[in-house]
Amino acid sequence: MTTAGESSTPTALDLLFGPQADAAQILAGEILSPGGDRNLNHALAHLPETTRKAAAQEAASTTAALLEVDLIGVLVSGWRMHRDIVSAARRTLAAPGTELVSMIGHEVTADQRPSISVLVDGRQVATLQLGLSVVFDVNALLLAISGGRLVAVHSGSCEITVALAVQGTDLMVRHAHLELPGVIPMRQGIRLLPVGDYLTGDDLMGTDTASEPGGTGPDW
Repeated sequence: MTTAGESSTPTALDLLFGPQADAAQILAGEILSPGGDRNLNHALAHLPETTRKAAAQEAASTTAALLEVDLIGVLVSGWRMHRDIVSAARRTLAAPGTELVSMIGHEVTADQRPSISVLVDGRQVATLQLGLSVVFDVNALLLAISGGRLVAVHSGSCEITVALAVQGTDLMVRHAHLELPGVIPMRQGIRLLPVGDYLTGDDLMGTDTASEPGGTGPDW
């Protein structure tokens, strides 16, 4: 993955498995393999093979759905905590104008650790502990901020590392280079400050989520 200017932004699932891969099928194979999740295999060992496979497939499908994390949304969430970006957002919200913020070499990280309960005949037989780690190593970047919102990404690139762990052990780690020339579809701009800081009725009602990457954006 070298660019991201299409209508859909890349997800953690795309990076780990590729956009055309059947991620759920691959994960199910990993879970059922001899070196896969022994906890789940042990819990299902006494069940018929068809039930074991069905349980592994359901767990894999749920895992794949959890990995539909918008990577650009993660990056923007990190920018919302950066002092220079937040300061520019507040200044442009208070007074009309556009500020260009240069970001030279910074890192944005995010971690998610959900769990999946595996039920057979209404009884919990195992729990899969997942770990998703996303690290952005961002090179030179120029952001345009106006009205408290990110309105353009003029240039930039970053290295991305995405890691998926199951039961505390890394299942796969992938690296990619992402170019960021106008990568984020802005529409009305992407909000950088808390909703309550904006004065319009739509913002106060929380109805500006269409301007977020991937719709509502991830809750990290």
